[in-house]
Amino acid sequence: MPQETLASYPRPRKHSGFGGFPMPHEIVKNLFSYFFPKLQRRLTRTLTLPKTTTLTSRRGEGVVGAKPAPYISFDLIVGRNSAFHQLTREQQDELGGVEYRALNALLWIVAGYHIGVQLIAFTVIAPYITQSRWREDFLPPMQHKKIHSTWFSAFQVVSAYTNTGMSLVDQSMVPFQQAYAMIFFMVLLVLAGNTAFPIFLRFTIWTLSRLVPEDSRANETLHFLLDHPRRCFIYLFPSHQTWFLLTVVFFLNMTDWFFFMVLDIGNPAIDSIPLNVRFAIGLLQAIAVRAAGFGTVALSALAPAVKVLYLIMMYISVYPIAMSVRSTNVYEEQSLGVFRAAGPEPEDEEDNFKPTGESRAMVWSRYLAMHARRQLAFDMWWLGLAVFLVCIIEKNPLNLEANFGWFNIFSVVFELVSAYGTVGLSLGIPTQNYSFSGALAPLSKLIVCLVMIRGRHRGLPVAIDRAVMLPMEFAPPSDSDAQKPTAVEEDNAISNGQAPGKASSGYDKSSDDAEWRLRRNARKQSNEELSIAERRKTAAKADQEAIFGY
Repeated sequence: MPQETLASYPRPRKHSGFGGFPMPHEIVKNLFSYFFPKLQRRLTRTLTLPKTTTLTSRRGEGVVGAKPAPYISFDLIVGRNSAFHQLTREQQDELGGVEYRALNALLWIVAGYHIGVQLIAFTVIAPYITQSRWREDFLPPMQHKKIHSTWFSAFQVVSAYTNTGMSLVDQSMVPFQQAYAMIFFMVLLVLAGNTAFPIFLRFTIWTLSRLVPEDSRANETLHFLLDHPRRCFIYLFPSHQTWFLLTVVFFLNMTDWFFFMVLDIGNPAIDSIPLNVRFAIGLLQAIAVRAAGFGTVALSALAPAVKVLYLIMMYISVYPIAMSVRSTNVYEEQSLGVFRAAGPEPEDEEDNFKPTGESRAMVWSRYLAMHARRQLAFDMWWLGLAVFLVCIIEKNPLNLEANFGWFNIFSVVFELVSAYGTVGLSLGIPTQNYSFSGALAPLSKLIVCLVMIRGRHRGLPVAIDRAVMLPMEFAPPSDSDAQKPTAVEEDNAISNGQAPGKASSGYDKSSDDAEWRLRRNARKQSNEELSIAERRKTAAKADQEAIFGY
């Protein structure tokens, strides 16, 4: 039976998945589709990745559905993730010049973005925090020694933007629960520096493209950055991917904020805080729990369900950006077999992502799901091993009945997940004014440091990324290479009984018929052996990644 018929044959729900039981995200998706069908269709179109796009220059006319591109003087076909097709050497040189200008502009934009965002926030926070109402919070006995408010403002701004979560005040943001101006700008800093950095950066470039003259070279350069962001920077995404990231970031943050407000109803430690203050600190805590690690309340006083929610959010903190990075890396797709060009296909999980027989939105969602499964499996090895070792080292404190309230396995898991997610939140200890790690043995602290180092790198691409490769690493085709027939042309020539490159010169196959048969059979055998070897190599690599995580 043909593959298309098998793929389209309806199967009962109980014969699919794990007995037909829907996953939580499937239940949410079905409910969302039922109550908001129009919005669901709109989001589906937004999340659909186009296979190819036709760009036309300003002089281009008559190209139906083409997207105008002011930075080129010729018409161009662009594949997924800005893969240019069918370019001549002159066109390559022209595009290379535009890309170099884009890289130069991006250098200034990113530097100005980093400095400008922090400078604006410092300009507002520094005068605000010098008011007399906050003076006592910087003096003993609230602190060990006097802290200068201006230095505190600078440190707090940099800490929020870089998402380190450190503060000169031991109580973090607890003394400043009513400092609304500082809370608002710290929320912006945390988003602009990490979880929403690609969104803010693309918005900055888009704004600049609207401010510069339309016929200027700067406008051409900025439009190239907007059209082909991943050719220039790892954390600059196309429009549809940026909208998707914005949706995910908004959903995760609102989830944290909502459950912080709801699940702690009836909690005396939270009910004692006025409602308007609770809204403000709840927003900052929701934003900080996935990256920055600032504490607006004592985490140990929160409801157990909120602690578990924060644990999950810290674990998945890197996933939205990491998945966006990997789903826009065309070199990674080629190495993994996704949207591969002509050639033998390895029998791997990612063969299912070829865009044939199903919508591109479904292909894209399953591609991200595959990456998420690999990331989850890889993370579990590190976290599971770290928790196991710390429990061995901390056997005596964990078994003390007097410590059951604060020194328990959940506190260990919370601390290690916070370290692996490079968040910095901690449940603390009741006897001292520092994090839970301070109560661990030196060897356990070393494990926490190793977990932080490894977790800091889990958001990187799996394969070499176009945005971190120099143009000199891509050898341009030489004239002799251009004259050589491609592998597909050679196969066609051999199958037709013609020598590659000699079909147009009147080559007579009858004079060398036996030799051509031998060469054709040898090529077929070589292709079969190559296909088998590639399949074995890919399967071995998949097994290695599943078992060892690399």
